[in-house]
Amino acid sequence: DRSGSMTTSKKYVAKSFFFWMVRFLRLKYQHVETVFIAHDTEAQIVPEQDFFALSNDGGTRCSSAYKVALEHVLQQHPASRWNIYVFHFSDGDNLPYDNAVCKALVQALLVHCNMVGYGEIQYQDDVSFYSWRGQMPFALSSLQHTLQEIDHPRLLSVTITRKEELYHVLQTFLRSQENADV
Repeated sequence: DRSGSMTTSKKYVAKSFFFWMVRFLRLKYQHVETVFIAHDTEAQIVPEQDFFALSNDGGTRCSSAYKVALEHVLQQHPASRWNIYVFHFSDGDNLPYDNAVCKALVQALLVHCNMVGYGEIQYQDDVSFYSWRGQMPFALSSLQHTLQEIDHPRLLSVTITRKEELYHVLQTFLRSQENADV
């Protein structure tokens, strides 16, 4: 659904991923700091409880979130003192001109991060008049296509086409995290 806002069930999948990821990290590691960034057209760091309660529409300028993440990493969590993992979930809806900006910011993040993970939620959850896919197979969004142009071992991109895949995606990110020198 590329009608301009992330549907409620897609937000639920994204927030479920973050809930279980944070729970796992806090159980496994003694010292974990999490930073939550919410965005629509602009991004900001928000308290954890607000992140899970927010219902903003996601927005179509994903670079704002990558920019805030990079600024925060450089100022508050330098790679010399932290193992840094950045995860972004989206329905792939992004302004076309913003994709190149996202690519440059992700490349900059990869210099400082153990992993940058991008998850795209592409299943047809709501029957929509605006749905152009119909019975067509899923296609990469322009954002995911642009990010996949980055050839870097610490960039991991996944696609969720069914809610049931969330557990597998979580395992994929955690397995890659284990191999990325935690």
